[in-house]
Amino acid sequence: MAELIAHLPHTTPEASEPHFKKTGSSRRNRFFFSLVTAARPTQWPKNLLLFAAPAAAGVLTEPSVGLHALLAAMAFTLGSAATYFLNDLRDMSADQNHPTKKFRPFAAGQISVSTGYVVAFLLTGAALCTAMTVGWMTVAGLSAYLVLTTAYSLYLKRFPVVDILAVALGFVVRAISGALATGVALTSWFVLVTFFGALYIVTAKRAAELQAYTPPMENMGTPTMPRPQSRVSLSLYTEGWLERTLTLALTSAIICYSLWAVQYPGSALGSVLIQASIFAFVATLLRYGYLCSRGDGQRPEHLIFSDGFLAAAAITWLGPVTAGIYLSISG
Repeated sequence: MAELIAHLPHTTPEASEPHFKKTGSSRRNRFFFSLVTAARPTQWPKNLLLFAAPAAAGVLTEPSVGLHALLAAMAFTLGSAATYFLNDLRDMSADQNHPTKKFRPFAAGQISVSTGYVVAFLLTGAALCTAMTVGWMTVAGLSAYLVLTTAYSLYLKRFPVVDILAVALGFVVRAISGALATGVALTSWFVLVTFFGALYIVTAKRAAELQAYTPPMENMGTPTMPRPQSRVSLSLYTEGWLERTLTLALTSAIICYSLWAVQYPGSALGSVLIQASIFAFVATLLRYGYLCSRGDGQRPEHLIFSDGFLAAAAITWLGPVTAGIYLSISG
């Protein structure tokens, strides 16, 4: 018996320790990855809007202006991450019945509810502290954004029209906050283009979601079960209303941008470049609307990276308008 025991394989504490360390490290890595996923990093590019006002004013290259814009964008990134946590916590039950949203960290049980609320609170505090390094106007802008997005997550998202306007105003608040953080005076055209452009993007997203939600055989009179969806207001929209709203937003955005471009008081070459950007601006919006009409706009943040035409149109628009602004400033 002693000889048999001596030949049995056995694990020493030293041999088992690396396994436990590896397991614990892997668990921590998965938890950290879940936290980052819940913060929705694919949505963070929206906060580039905080650079829009100083860029349009031609002062973004000034070191102090660029630093303030960067800090404000960081504050809004932290604040928006906190609101995404809150939104997913509130929608957790509905997301669990959704074909794709059920994989979100909270719906999948990767992060506990209590941890989610704690992290959201910490992110909000970090966002406000970062905003305070820029100034009280930035704190005011961030606070307005947090109030709006929290109200959206808790209440406003249930109501059609109101939910679209709330999301569009979130873009406007970002843009205005960028101006407040950098001391740039806002023009009416800038605010209007931002609002109608955001309204167009959000409405197109709703139209794509409704198209995905509507059963494909519905128009043929075949009774089918509706597809699972977690947006309460979505079933209250109609395709006709969304199409009319899209037309209104697209027309208004193009008119406002065109009037700003033709009235821009820049140098001769700068004015030509800015006015030429109108065509690329229209092409960018039209391409986005086309993609959404095919049902591809449920995740608009992915379209710019997945569609070459849209990316090229956006670059062709931003390049000339940026060059025109800075040529006019330097001239």
